[in-house]
Amino acid sequence: MSLDAFLKAAGALASTEVEPRYLQGARYGAGQAAALLKPGSVAEAAELLRLADAHGIALVLQGAHTGLVQAATPQGQVILSTERLREVFEFDPLDRTLRVSTGFKLSEVNQRLAEHGLQFPIDLSADPSIGGMLAHNTGGTRMCRYGDVRANTLGMEVLRADGQALRLGLGLAKDNSALALQHLFIGSSGALGLITEATLKLAPLPKQSAVALVAPADWDAVWPLYQRWTAAFGSLVSAFEGLSANALEAAIHVQGGASPFAEGLPPYSLLVELSADVPASQLDLRALLHTQLEADFESGAVVDAALDNDEGLWGLRHAVSEGLREQGAVIGFDISLPRRAFLPFRAQAGAWLAEHFAPAKVCDFGHLGDGGQHYNLVWPKDCPKPGAEDMARLREGIYALVAAHGGSFSAEHGLGPLLQATYDALTPSALRQSAGAVAAALNPSNRLGQFRFG
Repeated sequence: MSLDAFLKAAGALASTEVEPRYLQGARYGAGQAAALLKPGSVAEAAELLRLADAHGIALVLQGAHTGLVQAATPQGQVILSTERLREVFEFDPLDRTLRVSTGFKLSEVNQRLAEHGLQFPIDLSADPSIGGMLAHNTGGTRMCRYGDVRANTLGMEVLRADGQALRLGLGLAKDNSALALQHLFIGSSGALGLITEATLKLAPLPKQSAVALVAPADWDAVWPLYQRWTAAFGSLVSAFEGLSANALEAAIHVQGGASPFAEGLPPYSLLVELSADVPASQLDLRALLHTQLEADFESGAVVDAALDNDEGLWGLRHAVSEGLREQGAVIGFDISLPRRAFLPFRAQAGAWLAEHFAPAKVCDFGHLGDGGQHYNLVWPKDCPKPGAEDMARLREGIYALVAAHGGSFSAEHGLGPLLQATYDALTPSALRQSAGAVAAALNPSNRLGQFRFG
């Protein structure tokens, strides 16, 4: 079978003229594609999959192409874009669910839901497609309150590699009527099948929120503050973020502003958000926030804080990534750790980098409330970039420390070619064999996606 024969069979749904946006990755450069497929319906997508399977054509599934692990950046394959899969948008106000095609973007979904006072509560700085979010099981800045994509998905429809359609789950909060195979497809990076539709659990839009950027007295105060705040406010804590001085400084610089603190930047800052589904007339979060901080100042656990500027403080948090890119090449590590391991890992990783990769500047930030960390490094523009072997050694070294502390090398960005070698090295062979058997059952030709589980 040949590519030409496949493209002829695909007809107007296929093109060999591929725009750069389908090739350029969000962080790690551009790929190459033999052709681009753009089905406008599930039926068309199923036929394209059937044809590709029959002709032996390898496909890379792509949503909004905002991912950071190269899963959707093609390396010579044919791209199947889901951006035109927009047939279904069924909102159920009583069940507070949304049955939606996976070509919709997160921003579109939440814009439509806002008029009903609801949201799909996965908060991200990027604007991915629903399909991409499912394929990578994204988390976001408010995961400590709402959970990740998996926790907010009640069912889905998928197409297997041969085009066969499967309905997984009934879209109900309670459903044990079959094996929950939908959870295999969530986080599978497009290597098991094409997710065409999902039923999502929705959450109320907060009626109020209150945000503080807090300077702990020292490193030893970080986790006691977390415990104190979560004990005092419970599920009202919707975000608990951490920012190193290097990360916060980069955000301030790119925004052209000044430090939010009166006494300069602390080594580490905490961004804490309280939010509630009831108005301030029933529960005044801002007053609660001020009262708690007064107690923390008196105890000596907090030495500085910025308040009453929620939008501005979140703006700083979301400006970190842009600020780091301005300084040099970003080498990202999307990791999670047991909370007890955060400070020991940070100290050991910093020492190892100083010894082996001195130019690398640690600019870590992330989601302390759920254990996630973006342990990002910036390689300065005025330093020679490390070659492929050195880069591999750098990644191996950091991921070895993550594993030694019981952590995960993929917290919320999913799996893709960027992490294949790490997966192969750190995943126990019995687990890889079992995962490979599952993948082979759903994608027997092994021509779908770019990640190999076995």
